[in-house]
Amino acid sequence: MMNLNQQLCLLIKNTPILSDSTVINNAINGIVDYFACCLQARQDMNVQRLLAWIKEEGGHERSWLIGQKKLATPRQAALFNGFQAHCLDYDDVHSDIRGHPSAVILSALFANIRLDHSPFKINGRRFLTAYVIGIEVMALLGKSVNPQHYEKGWHATITLGGIAATAAICYLYNEPFLSQALALAATQASGMRLLMGTPIKFLHAGLAAQHAIQTVDWLRAGLQADQNFLDENLGFLAMYGQGNTALNLTSWAKPWKIIDPGLWFKTYSFCSAGAYIADAGQLLSQHPQFRVENVANITLYFAPPKSDAALIYQQPTLAEQGRFSAEYILALILLGLPTDFKAFSATPIADNIQQLMQKMQRSYHITLAPYPQAYNGRYVVVEILLNNGQKISQRIDLPKGSPKNPYNQNEMTAKLVNAIDDQSTAIALSQDIQAFAKGLDVSDFIKRYIVQL
Repeated sequence: MMNLNQQLCLLIKNTPILSDSTVINNAINGIVDYFACCLQARQDMNVQRLLAWIKEEGGHERSWLIGQKKLATPRQAALFNGFQAHCLDYDDVHSDIRGHPSAVILSALFANIRLDHSPFKINGRRFLTAYVIGIEVMALLGKSVNPQHYEKGWHATITLGGIAATAAICYLYNEPFLSQALALAATQASGMRLLMGTPIKFLHAGLAAQHAIQTVDWLRAGLQADQNFLDENLGFLAMYGQGNTALNLTSWAKPWKIIDPGLWFKTYSFCSAGAYIADAGQLLSQHPQFRVENVANITLYFAPPKSDAALIYQQPTLAEQGRFSAEYILALILLGLPTDFKAFSATPIADNIQQLMQKMQRSYHITLAPYPQAYNGRYVVVEILLNNGQKISQRIDLPKGSPKNPYNQNEMTAKLVNAIDDQSTAIALSQDIQAFAKGLDVSDFIKRYIVQL
């Protein structure tokens, strides 16, 4: 009888190149969004700092630094692109993972396409299939370890992402050492949520992508890692989760996890857990009885308990910490202040925002029935007590941009146009990504856009 590791490897290896139009379209949307996030961040101060470090380190220039018109080593490219894609917290999330899959998986896949006289042609449909497989692996692992894994303090983007990206690369190149690769990727898993609110949180996505690159490279070089990463006693799930019994491989591709629960795309530059608060705040700010000067106090109800685990700052002092603060996000909106990228820079939070945050408290004592379609039964209620004793409240179960309340295609395209600041280039890029479904060679795609982006 095959063990879990053998079963997982067989599922990955035996996946045919995808033809289902819904799955393919979801994957294309994920890649379009990935480029929007990378290109929006390309001038970010921390992105430029990492770029300077890469220049100082040097190395054989083989892989694309997206948006920088430069090449670097594959490991550097994976690290850089993962960091850049995630550094505004603008990239997609997945509710089973409680993390950011595309910033890791796509950064690893693109970095592994080497442009120094590579003999390989990378079929676009196989590339899309590898990406979908990576999300499937990451989501299955996430479903089996969460919520305990996340709530304990692990950052799932890195702990699960390196394994998932490794699976994707091995599928793309049909590598013979998949089982060993999963073990080698798993032993590199690390990353604490404690670092949220610092640039290192975003570096986690790059590190996970880099783990995948070096895993495959080390095995190609002849190193060995012949162990079962899902060993019942000492394996990944025994250490990071609740054991192997929580991993359900019978749900593989039934349907693909990129479809259900699906990718959650963002227009806000902050943690998706804050989107519930943002949507509630937008509606409350339009309530006919609302005046910010009349607020006595505000209660933020989270259900189920600990569903606000990502929002680790209740009284942040720096705006960049505000990406992970329900209170800061709500204060911005109720004060009528922008929630753009500048609102989350490394600057002190103004006194008027601090004063409004001090009127807020969190509570988990709420027993309303969850909405049947809500992700993991989650919802938020924001209740404002006014000075006259009146209460106004707003409940959010499905934030805008989440898979069951999605953005339309025009909104998705607008995100890319805004990032590039050139409509014709954005449309051409989107069309070429769509051509992956027809087998466009991805290395040719990269060569085209190195000089354009």
